Amino acid sequence: MKKRIRKDNVYIYFIDNDDSSISEVISKSDELNSFNVQIYSRSIDFLIDFTNIKPSKKLVNIVFISNHLEIDEGGNSIEVIDVLKKIKSKNPNTEVIIYSDSDDIDTVSLAFHHGVYTAIKKNENFTLRLENNIKGIISQKNFVLKKQSSILITELFIIFIAITIVLITVLYFLFPEWFVI
Repeated sequence: MKKRIRKDNVYIYFIDNDDSSISEVISKSDELNSFNVQIYSRSIDFLIDFTNIKPSKKLVNIVFISNHLEIDEGGNSIEVIDVLKKIKSKNPNTEVIIYSDSDDIDTVSLAFHHGVYTAIKKNENFTLRLENNIKGIISQKNFVLKKQSSILITELFIIFIAITIVLITVLYFLFPEWFVI
């Protein structure tokens, strides 16, 4: 039986101050609706909820962050890089994707430095890009599971061969007459 990541073990989070546009994108996609999707209009609300999630190898967490987040109580814009750092410090295996209406090379470059999976532009192909990135992440995670399973089977086979050789050697010295032709 192959181990594969099931859709009910994939959690997709969106952090965007314009949650109505994300809701509209999700409603148009049957693929996105087949996962556990949550939308947050404030990054602080997401981080509070995300802190309560225990990291697990069985769960896949994918976070999509808008490059334009909310304004904090002091009137300052929340920086996407700060949110990315907090997510990665809590669970380094979480895949984070930044999306934006514009091409901000400095933010994207810094985001890659801090472990973002990719950056996508929010345009007419946005939904397709979301779906393809999700499929790509799940495919990579499934490949890692298959590789780990293959390594385990190989290790068990080597252990079996080693035990068989030791057992035959012990039997040869204890009962040499069994091995006479």
